[in-house]
Amino acid sequence: MTRDFETGRQAPVIAGPGCLDRLPALRQQHAADSYLIVSDGGLAATGLVEALSTTLGNDAPVSQFIAPAGEPTIATVDAAAGQARRLAAPLVVGLGGGTALDIAKLVAGLAKSPGPMEDYLLARNPWSGRAPSVMVPTTSGTGSEVTRTSILADEQDRKLWAWGDELLPDAVLLDPELTRSLPAPITVATGLDAFVHALEAATGQGRNHFIEAPALQAIRLVGQSLEGAVTTPDDLAARQQMQEAACLAGMAIDNGGTGIAHNIGHALGTLYHLPHGVAVALAVEASLPWSVQGHDAIFTPAAHALSPGSQGQDLPALFTALADATRFNQALAPFRDVRMDAETLAAVMQAEENAPMANNAARRPTASDWLPLAEATVAVFDARLMASIAPQEVSA
Repeated sequence: MTRDFETGRQAPVIAGPGCLDRLPALRQQHAADSYLIVSDGGLAATGLVEALSTTLGNDAPVSQFIAPAGEPTIATVDAAAGQARRLAAPLVVGLGGGTALDIAKLVAGLAKSPGPMEDYLLARNPWSGRAPSVMVPTTSGTGSEVTRTSILADEQDRKLWAWGDELLPDAVLLDPELTRSLPAPITVATGLDAFVHALEAATGQGRNHFIEAPALQAIRLVGQSLEGAVTTPDDLAARQQMQEAACLAGMAIDNGGTGIAHNIGHALGTLYHLPHGVAVALAVEASLPWSVQGHDAIFTPAAHALSPGSQGQDLPALFTALADATRFNQALAPFRDVRMDAETLAAVMQAEENAPMANNAARRPTASDWLPLAEATVAVFDARLMASIAPQEVSA
């Protein structure tokens, strides 16, 4: 069978320890006369933002925008864009995890496009242009550095999205040195996020060979390297492979989109403010048995990439084993007070902003599927949350 498809433009990727030193050359290449570093409070607290600002200050003037903790919001993006618009010709440098990168991409677009961020939500209006930008991920999960999509929340805490070619950066720097100090819970949550991206791109309605190639390689790399990256922070080889896996998975979802786990994950983020990686990891574990049912052949290449010789029907158990081996439960510790309601979750899963993800899934949910999927998600969360509590805390 033949099918029509079109791939999007991809940003140049520069990888390896020390590649952060390429920023001055990139600034000159794109005729920028200053830097605007967009990062977040957590990373700023480590001293990395200030250290990079000092180094880059020897080359050109440097400004910083430090986003508050949590998911990016419309208000935060508008504030950052206002700062960018006051600079004549900045190179926007996104430094951090998904929050910082999503904000930086939007800031680059808004720097040369009129109006507030709200005008561009859900692709309501086209962008008018963009400032040059470079994305520097310090986690290995979101793949945001190479996608044309950014996720942000409105005043009602709904997780929304913006899209456009203008959100692609001019370069991506993958420096594994920057991930060395990443705490284990964040390493595992972001790594499983990369896996989910790759899985949903490889099995989604829009899949083709140009999507499957990076997606399946990303799954192989996650299977080979995530446990080492979690347990041995100084293993730069594992950390670089995880950066590459996240980037490849980002390329895959940029062309292939995401699926039901992201539908559920975005609803979890809206309702309970779970970090994206935690939310989609819970969601894929809960939904995989349902997704694979009747679609074994679609999931077999991904299962084989994770564990050679495996079939699609093996994938739910393989994912659970990966999550257990990398101690995913430790990422749930901050959410012990969260109590989920399946009916409320099912309703938000059906919201307009989450529909594209469900429609792209290998198995599309029908009216009778929403509540069982939500119930399965709540059950997985409750079970893993209980397992994350030390035995003495349970007995107390």
